[in-house]
Amino acid sequence: MLMQTRKRLGEAPVAEARDQSDDGIARWGRSRHEGYCKFRHNFIQPAPLFFTQDHHPLWLGDIYRGRSAFLIAGGPSFAGLNHAKLRQPGILTMGLNNAVKTFRTNLWVSVDAPDHFLRSIWLDPTIMKFVPICHASKFIFNSDAWRFMDIRVGDCPNMVYYKRNERFKPKQFLWEDCMNWGNHKDYGGGRSVMLVAIRILFTLGIRRIYLLGVDFNMDEKTTYHFDQRRAAGSISGNNSSYLKLDKWFRELRPLFEAQDFLVYNCNPESGLKAFDCLPFDEACARALSEFDNVDVRTERSLGLYDTSTKEKMGGIGK
Repeated sequence: MLMQTRKRLGEAPVAEARDQSDDGIARWGRSRHEGYCKFRHNFIQPAPLFFTQDHHPLWLGDIYRGRSAFLIAGGPSFAGLNHAKLRQPGILTMGLNNAVKTFRTNLWVSVDAPDHFLRSIWLDPTIMKFVPICHASKFIFNSDAWRFMDIRVGDCPNMVYYKRNERFKPKQFLWEDCMNWGNHKDYGGGRSVMLVAIRILFTLGIRRIYLLGVDFNMDEKTTYHFDQRRAAGSISGNNSSYLKLDKWFRELRPLFEAQDFLVYNCNPESGLKAFDCLPFDEACARALSEFDNVDVRTERSLGLYDTSTKEKMGGIGK
């Protein structure tokens, strides 16, 4: 009788409820707010950082070892750059939130609810998407028809999931078993997807980040480089978060540099002063030098199949 009542009301049986509780703990690690760091725990192997929607570990560490990436945020300054430079072979890009409306990136990161973002992001198999694992079961939103679709985040291609924490601790930022996105209001507030993106890029092996569209100032006339208005309260909240982030990045910078992890801001007018400024064209040139400045249109293919490794070593066929 009790079981029938539970089924009628949609209530989970006690044993199943306990399973759900265990599942919730597994999703968040130590707690919702904190990760743990390498200084107090010794691992035989690194703790899982990325997951499939079924919570299986997905190891992506160092897949871009030693390379550079352009991190594209939403600031209006990005609209004034030559985007064709970012489409060149050898350039790796990561977008934040709806910044991909203006430029489609290779990688993408979000922290907020899925219905905040364009459905084309979710449905695009060419974009590797990093999303909090708690969003896997949520539905995506069609902003043209203004309705939810019968497609969940977990149904979408090229998805990678991570766990978040909400207590910023600089010394363990690069080493925690989950991704920090700032502070919960109980710890002073201030959260940003940019923190998660930088941690993910470090984990993927990136060692030089070039920031684009990181303006760190907002008013009613200058919000984003894509179409989006913000209320006065949101503008004030964002500007407050920018000040906290600049302080946090000043704390993080020496810890980054100790790992040969360098971050540059390509906007000289940005409110983010924690990192050195580097002109956009110079950043592109540095990134392409890692690609050996190859011109893929004229790169020689003739003779590669016809000569053996020994012949190539002897210069035959040159």
